[in-house]
Amino acid sequence: MSWIMPENEKTYHQKLDDANINPLWVMHAYPPERPKLEPYVWRWTEMRDLAYQAGELESLKGHGFRRALTMRNPGLNNPQAGATKTMSAAIQIVWPGEIAEAHRHSAAAIRFVIEGEGAFTVQDGERFRMEEGDLTLTPSWVWHDHNNPQEKPVIWLDCLDAPMVGYFDGMFQEPYPEDVQPVTKPNGYTNAAIGNGLMRANLKDVVGGTLPITYKWNDAYGALLGFGEEDRFDGVIMEYSNPVTGGHSMPTLALKLQRLAPNSHTDAHRHTSSVVYHAAKGSGFSIVDGRRLDWSKGDTFVLPAWVTHEHGTESNEDAVLFSMSDLPVVEAMGLYREEEMDRQDVLGSIG
Repeated sequence: MSWIMPENEKTYHQKLDDANINPLWVMHAYPPERPKLEPYVWRWTEMRDLAYQAGELESLKGHGFRRALTMRNPGLNNPQAGATKTMSAAIQIVWPGEIAEAHRHSAAAIRFVIEGEGAFTVQDGERFRMEEGDLTLTPSWVWHDHNNPQEKPVIWLDCLDAPMVGYFDGMFQEPYPEDVQPVTKPNGYTNAAIGNGLMRANLKDVVGGTLPITYKWNDAYGALLGFGEEDRFDGVIMEYSNPVTGGHSMPTLALKLQRLAPNSHTDAHRHTSSVVYHAAKGSGFSIVDGRRLDWSKGDTFVLPAWVTHEHGTESNEDAVLFSMSDLPVVEAMGLYREEEMDRQDVLGSIG
């Protein structure tokens, strides 16, 4: 078979373009610019004010509508972008006496309560009370509605794997036939069934290896205090364990809680998973690729994959960070790497 030379390079490349074909050698020489995820912080003082304004302006009525303010990473240059390329994060507020109507979706979600108490979410017929610091899981395709019978608003951090699911064209959503679903299970049913992680009943209806469940703040924070052994890079850090599998909390998301001791400073490292952090208690700082990011209770910030980072506090009180990452997916693809780095000089600031 003889090699046929193109008439000229320009004409040849036009033929490729017309056929929707890319020459790999040109792509290697001149790779297209891709949106670059930025480390970024959303301040609680601003987010809370905007959430309250949304509560006064927008009604929750209508087919599973949610009054949520989604955090958009400025580096992705897309009005539909999430906090990272794989995860979305939002602040959701439910006004006193309101119901966020029942629906379900293929994206998995978590709720970390920032402010308020006495509200509850109903998931697959079970009521879960929501109080500050509590973490509630909503697995893929689980019916759920949110209710606030109290006299004050409740606000929580919503995080989903929606960008990841959307990339695979797997995003589906369905409203429940009624505003709310019936409560068909007694309070505490799931927690009783898993025996606090030590023993569990024969749960036959677990889909995807994940249960709708609530991890209580007092239990989680108490575990950090009780364990006490510090990791060089993250202080005392523990993962919310999946009581069904013993592994990551959800198939696509790893959820962790870490305690930074008073006046402490961790060593620096980097890894190939991106992370959304939320300051659950106290204040501190993170140094990210040579720039300092100060944070305090209620702030939410994001660190892209493979940025060098370290954390610290400058207070006589401890600080606690809740985090969500795409670690399970990165691990499943065999792409997880972690590398120890030197402590960084501070050359600038973030936010």
